[in-house]
Amino acid sequence: MKLLHLWPLFLLLLIPVIIIMYLLKQKAVDTPVSSLFLWREMYRNVEANTPWEKLKKNWLLILQILTLIVLVFALTSPYILSGSVGADHAIIVIDNSAGMNASYDENNTRLQHAVEEAQDYVRSLKTGTGISIITSNNKATLVLSNSDDKSQALNELKAIEPTYVAGDCTPGIEMVKAMQTQWESVETVCFTDTNVSMEQIQGYIVDMYVPVENAGVEYVGHGMNNGKLVVLAKIANYGAEERVMDVNLYGDDELLQIKSVIVPGGESQVVYFDKVDFAGKALSVEITGQDAIKEDNICYDVLEDEQITKVLLMTEANVYLEKALMLVDGIEITKSNDIASFTDFTTQEYDLYIFDGMVPDVLPAEGNMMFMNVECDALYETISPMGGVMVATAKHTVTEYLEDLTFGVSSVYALEKPEWAETFLKVGDATVGFIGKKDAQTVCVMGFDFHNSDLPLKMEFPILVYNMVNECTSSGLIGETVVNAGDTVSVNGKLNVKLPTMIMPDGSREELGDYRINYTNTYALGVYEVEQNQNGEMVKSAFAVNFPASESKVTQAPLAVMGEDSETVKTTVTGMLDLRNLIIIIALGLLGIEWIAYIRR
Repeated sequence: MKLLHLWPLFLLLLIPVIIIMYLLKQKAVDTPVSSLFLWREMYRNVEANTPWEKLKKNWLLILQILTLIVLVFALTSPYILSGSVGADHAIIVIDNSAGMNASYDENNTRLQHAVEEAQDYVRSLKTGTGISIITSNNKATLVLSNSDDKSQALNELKAIEPTYVAGDCTPGIEMVKAMQTQWESVETVCFTDTNVSMEQIQGYIVDMYVPVENAGVEYVGHGMNNGKLVVLAKIANYGAEERVMDVNLYGDDELLQIKSVIVPGGESQVVYFDKVDFAGKALSVEITGQDAIKEDNICYDVLEDEQITKVLLMTEANVYLEKALMLVDGIEITKSNDIASFTDFTTQEYDLYIFDGMVPDVLPAEGNMMFMNVECDALYETISPMGGVMVATAKHTVTEYLEDLTFGVSSVYALEKPEWAETFLKVGDATVGFIGKKDAQTVCVMGFDFHNSDLPLKMEFPILVYNMVNECTSSGLIGETVVNAGDTVSVNGKLNVKLPTMIMPDGSREELGDYRINYTNTYALGVYEVEQNQNGEMVKSAFAVNFPASESKVTQAPLAVMGEDSETVKTTVTGMLDLRNLIIIIALGLLGIEWIAYIRR
């Protein structure tokens, strides 16, 4: 048996105080009696001239001293090591990704509970065991390496900070595989809310997942309609119960509009804010109410400097596409249905060419291109068409926030994806939508007509079009305007002038080390701003860093995947039996006995 705290032992100094209380002479009291039979006993009590009297045998004194000893013992938090790790080295992997900010109980988040459990595990280790600590999200960080100092390990665990980065314990487990070869016997304990493979690892997972009610703002975008700002936001309810929420639109720090939305459990809604009167730098949408993760209740977007992107739309008629394009900020659309006269348009410079159902004989040499439901042998090959299939999204920046989107199409071309492209829409293993950069031109291709699908009826449709156009028209001082925490942002400063400066959400400033870099210090949520003095003119661009929507809901909890009978997954660490509560019960029993003895006296 071991003691967790030693300071309560100083309270044993109270035992002499109790004894002194019983040595003090009691004040004499006049007592009339009907007989002198008790005179001798009373004479003994009053005959002493000192304030002290001889200590007598007293059961109350014994019970009080015994109760004090038991209470002090309880305060030391004694515990018994039952089945401590037998390995010579213990590796602790702590998941500190964004999802671990969810509440575990009324007092702790999942990360805070994981740290407490890990501290209990450290205390249960036998003396001399080597301890290593790793934090893991989208990357692994070695916090402590092969130390047998338990106090140091406990302090390092206590110092682990939460992050808003998407990820899990996979990078940490990969680091363990590389580390464990240097020791003969190793036990690895992984504290996480998301299942991770423990193959080739000796150890187990401690499941930090508990069901919670949570909602969040997954996406915010903006555009112009008849010269007025339009803002759309996707509100998701990850819980089981229907929620009624106020959705607040802010421009910088000013409240612009409020709308109310009812979102059934497990579903999402798109909220539109029309005719928004705002000309500032940043927009944000926030939902009201308390839930499991407060950080995903707000999402940011930025209004870029006025830069008109010229778009040429070649189409017979596509109302769905035209309406969606109106939500994209800063584009000027020229429309034509005469592909034969395309060369007349090439005298002007367009940033983006959209070919819907038609393609010219000679493609433009400059500017980016988007193809819809059309063959173009000069860039890609089409495979035999498919009919009556369901299209799903593939992981890509174009489909960010749209991971669960599926829609039906009556006719679609399967596409031979070029080496320079990446898939963002698929049917099974077949590619039906891809995007990539060929030479200096970004090319986006979709192998179906919007009219032959139910995609325009989906609330995610304008978001998909918005993302595709933004991917094809991004330019300026920064390459990305909205990213998740921990993502990379490309900074493209002007050469041979002063280096760009990054302004953080809290107002602090950081001078960048080069004119063109991939900036990675995007761990704080909010709006960042890049500024550069270009020949006397201060050029500024802003981008927003948001909580990753993928972390707002856990879909692969360890116990749910492995099962409750799995030997690989536990709900708490093993190896320590806490005796404090049992001893407190014993102390309460002694107090009860003391009270009974006092009454009978």
